[in-house]
Amino acid sequence: METRLSPEEVAELRHDLRTPVNLIVGYCEMLLEDATDPDLAQRKAALEEALQAVRDALAVIDTTVPATRDNLRSTDVVRLNESLRGPQGRILQAITVLLGTDTASTDEGFVADLLRVKAAAEQLAEIGQRSKPTSDTTTDAISEAGAVNVPNRSRILVVDDIEANRDILERRLRKQGHEVDCANGGQSAMDLIAQRPYDLVLLDVMMPDIDGFQVLQQIKGSSETRDVPVIMISALDDMASIVRCIELGAEDYLPKPFDPVLLRARIAASLERKRLRDGELAYLSEVNTVIAAATAVERGDYESESLSGVGSRSDELGRLARVFDSMAAKVRSREQRLQNQVDTLRADIERTRGESSGSDDEGENEGLKAGEVFAGRYDIIGMLGQGGMGSVYMARDRELDEDVAVKVLRTGLVSNPSLVDRFKTELRLTRRISHRNVVRTYDLGDCDGAYYITMEYVEGVTVRELIDTRGTVGVSSTLAIATQLAEALAVAHEQGVIHRDIKPQNLLLDGEGVLKVMDFGVARLAERTDGVTETGMVVGTPAYMAPEQLLDEDVDARSDLYAVGVVLYECLTGRLPFEANSPVALIAKLLIEDPLDPATLQTGIPPAFSSLILRLLTKRPEERVGSATELGQLLGRIDDTPGGDG
Repeated sequence: METRLSPEEVAELRHDLRTPVNLIVGYCEMLLEDATDPDLAQRKAALEEALQAVRDALAVIDTTVPATRDNLRSTDVVRLNESLRGPQGRILQAITVLLGTDTASTDEGFVADLLRVKAAAEQLAEIGQRSKPTSDTTTDAISEAGAVNVPNRSRILVVDDIEANRDILERRLRKQGHEVDCANGGQSAMDLIAQRPYDLVLLDVMMPDIDGFQVLQQIKGSSETRDVPVIMISALDDMASIVRCIELGAEDYLPKPFDPVLLRARIAASLERKRLRDGELAYLSEVNTVIAAATAVERGDYESESLSGVGSRSDELGRLARVFDSMAAKVRSREQRLQNQVDTLRADIERTRGESSGSDDEGENEGLKAGEVFAGRYDIIGMLGQGGMGSVYMARDRELDEDVAVKVLRTGLVSNPSLVDRFKTELRLTRRISHRNVVRTYDLGDCDGAYYITMEYVEGVTVRELIDTRGTVGVSSTLAIATQLAEALAVAHEQGVIHRDIKPQNLLLDGEGVLKVMDFGVARLAERTDGVTETGMVVGTPAYMAPEQLLDEDVDARSDLYAVGVVLYECLTGRLPFEANSPVALIAKLLIEDPLDPATLQTGIPPAFSSLILRLLTKRPEERVGSATELGQLLGRIDDTPGGDG
């Protein structure tokens, strides 16, 4: 009974047939490439005959055992062997002719290659046994040909268990200028990959220890090697094997025997993709360096020139790094300058405390007394100050067990219920302001008809005390006050809250030189209402009010900035921009006259700082600085060093 080969046996037979064919094609084509001299015409003719014969053999194999065939009768195998004898004989005849030439007697490398072709051709006669060729059957009696040393371009790993296959690929790659390593199995390939980086792997499928599928899976499964391109080169040319390799991540698949021109093109394409990927990874790494630098700036520990490596690039990323480094250096310089300004301010505060006669007890006989319990919750410790809107006390909150400031509003200030409702609305907005330069407002209460506000307690001195004690405030200290005030107002204005009563009395400085703006929203209670025409005059402070505020017109963020200009003017010069003997005369000056340049009243004021203050004090809101944020930016550009002009 005639036997049939299983699908697995058919695939193995096809693989075993194509393996020696691949060797013959490979060596003959390499030898032909070297036979360009006219004196080697006989050699060229014989090699071309051998190549034509092996291609005829391949046609017989593809016809009898196509990749789609899954069964084969034993008689088919016999006829296949008989069909291969003709091409095999022609190959052996051509090799015999070549071995008998004069060149063969003097060129050992040429003879070694011919013997490899002869050994591969002889295997075709034994194909009926379907024994897989091994390195022993092809190279036992063949001497090793020397490798050609040429300049290296890429490092390539060739993995194949058949020595002759490795030899063909290695020699071709070295001629192209690549550095080549070889592995005779899957495990040795993985050992080499673990030891050194490769730009490309040429990988066989059928190997005795770890097959190519497993090696490919390990390469693509590791984060360290997944970007190394892999080209599969195998005598297995069935669609299932090709698809499996592509699914596992192979860049390409070449069946044996391969076309050397096609192999070279695909190697070049794979190496180019690897080069582009390496460039992409290097680019992403340098992007991460820039991101790390941004994080360092945020932490405050960025070191100048740390992006010099990325900055040396000639592309947009390099330009970004150079601009970023320059900006970071400027930010650090501004931060250092601000810190110096705050340090100077802190020294001024300490001197103010030392020169002050202490707390003024005048007025303590009126209002709350130390030791008194107010509103059933607050233990009064002492008075902090008095103003047009009421008195402020330091107290201990029994419920929260912490110190707070309690501002008891002047009787009659909140007699109008609509004003109280409006202030409560404003208070809800101010409670949303959370910033280190803003005193937090907690609550509005009513105790026996007296309205009071509870606030964060901050121990320190007001800017009013600083001016009154020092006479004038230095440029550095004034810049520290101005910068922090701009930050506080920027946050408040973003929440839709206008202060309306910026003045030195409402600016508190703690022992570290940190500015705290008080009484956000309280000025709402002092706005004119029907039948109350003098409220703004009595409770407010005309000297710090913008013209539009005095004229009872709409106010916005720029009205607060006008008041900032007045405060800074007074800090630097020790006087107000407009002074008069009566409120009416003061308002007339404020609405009509222009203030004197502060730089003409006090030496050492940078021209840029003086010009900025005058801009804040312009009559028309649209001619002032547009926002507190912009004001902060302009302040940051002012140079307060001796001789600096901003």
